[in-house]
Amino acid sequence: MALFNFFKNKKVTNVAHSPQVPESIPVVDNPNQDADLESATPSQSTSAPLTVSYATGWPIDLIYGYLHKNYEEKGYSDAMLNSNLTFRDMNMSIIRNKILMIFREVNLKYNAMKRDLDTRIETCNAAGLLTTVAELEKQLSVIVSHTNELARLEEDFRNNANEASIPLMSYECGFLRGVSAIAMSTPAKAPAVPEVSMPSFFSANRETA
Repeated sequence: MALFNFFKNKKVTNVAHSPQVPESIPVVDNPNQDADLESATPSQSTSAPLTVSYATGWPIDLIYGYLHKNYEEKGYSDAMLNSNLTFRDMNMSIIRNKILMIFREVNLKYNAMKRDLDTRIETCNAAGLLTTVAELEKQLSVIVSHTNELARLEEDFRNNANEASIPLMSYECGFLRGVSAIAMSTPAKAPAVPEVSMPSFFSANRETA
């Protein structure tokens, strides 16, 4: 019985002092497979991973994927349906708002990861697990750098500046290309020739003759 209690106590001690390392980040295929914005968000499934394999394997890759996406063909197709500029502005607003929503979701993901790491660092510090603390602090520094990059990208996207302007500018270019194609395919009408009426004195002379 004493031997059994010894192994039981040994097992409990190991579990209490085992480091809790953050789980590996889930990975999905490249987002440039032309999927819709909604399909990349976690709203469709609670177990669906948020991140994509684009550059780093972290959640920020989702933002990179959509900021690099070319919407020119969509803009062209929309112009073929309706070349009204109000229709263009409405579709650009939809793209803009959806990408801003992705920014919020990715920021929430990073905030949750940061809180989790802070708690684990505090626990490991109390247990004297200095090696594990060092590894967790490295991951925390990556999260801080990514959140700073996210803030810069979101500001550029709101101001339609730098590389963050690709989605909306590509859509507008495609739409204008579609408008030009419609204008070129419409046959030009020949100007109408005005009718020339005879002066009244000619008519009077003809009757007198």
